[in-house]
Amino acid sequence: MKRLAVPLLLSVCVSIVIRGQNPSPNPGDFGPDPANIPAPTAPTAPPAGVPMLAFHFGARPLPPLGQKFGNVAAVAFTPEGHLLVFNRNAQIEMVEYDATGSKVLRVFNPNIAINPHALRVDRYGNIWASDAYWNVLFKLNSKGEVLMMLGKRGENGAWNDAAWNGMFNQPLDIAFDQDDNFYVVQGHGGTSPPVDSSFCTTYPYAARPDRHAVAARPPVVQGSDPRLMKFDRNGRFIASVSLAHQTGPFATIHTIVMSPMGELWVGDRNAKKLIVFDRNLQRRREIQENYLTCGLFVDAQGGLWMSAGMNGMVFKLDWNGKVLGWFGKWGNNVDSNDIGEAHQLAVSKDLKTVYVADSLLAHVLKIERN
Repeated sequence: MKRLAVPLLLSVCVSIVIRGQNPSPNPGDFGPDPANIPAPTAPTAPPAGVPMLAFHFGARPLPPLGQKFGNVAAVAFTPEGHLLVFNRNAQIEMVEYDATGSKVLRVFNPNIAINPHALRVDRYGNIWASDAYWNVLFKLNSKGEVLMMLGKRGENGAWNDAAWNGMFNQPLDIAFDQDDNFYVVQGHGGTSPPVDSSFCTTYPYAARPDRHAVAARPPVVQGSDPRLMKFDRNGRFIASVSLAHQTGPFATIHTIVMSPMGELWVGDRNAKKLIVFDRNLQRRREIQENYLTCGLFVDAQGGLWMSAGMNGMVFKLDWNGKVLGWFGKWGNNVDSNDIGEAHQLAVSKDLKTVYVADSLLAHVLKIERN
């Protein structure tokens, strides 16, 4: 098996984190992705009157090299149809499988991120990945070599409407338009520093009862600036819009896709809401959902899919936001096909297979059409 590692300037403390095995055998303990919502104690009811999708669970992809997955943040497909898995075990953070998810093709870029979050593949086969704690976004070529890094590792700063300060505050997802501009959503509601490695940053760590960590230079609370940002193909900042809630908890702007109609669909997980923008970041409409808008995916036929986080389900939606079908069930049995948190998802080109990244039970679920 070929292993490819991209040289990165990492602090000494990171090497302490990655040596040996997962420091905790319990799912959720290795780089947790805490939601600012109550943890469920029972499955959420599926939408009344909506049919269950004609799918079944298949054999799950197995972690390589005798390792265990850390919390699985994201899944994506390469142009060849291979499955990519981005997870929070520093030793096997990026794994490529064949289309069936049964054969490991390579393990690459170990320890590229402290807190992996998003993974998207653009039309050229470039891999885009975000680190929600170190506040950076990577653009990689298909070999996994870094082509671009945006953000300042380990830092955030107060927003300035006159000019981008070059920093993100918890970048969570990426989308692309037909002109290769890209769009980044940020803001994880003040959560998401990985507890096991929260000391491994360039800024002072501060424990607080309501926030897990505070970034300095200048001090800005992690996740306190939920925002949609637009960049050109070369990474030049173009525009942004704040998505902060006027009252209540911080917004968690968790996912973004570009629709076939050229609209940006953004998921505010806290508000269980989809917000639609045009390419100029003008808000067009909002769609209230009854479930957590955690991950969005547009399939090869232009269909919309949504993973519902700790509601434990996958939904097929129409472009009015109506739920057409559902599959899955929340649960906390790591040895079953329970879904602890349907964090992100990816649908194969033939629409026969859906892979779901479970960031709490630390596995990848494979859902196959009957």
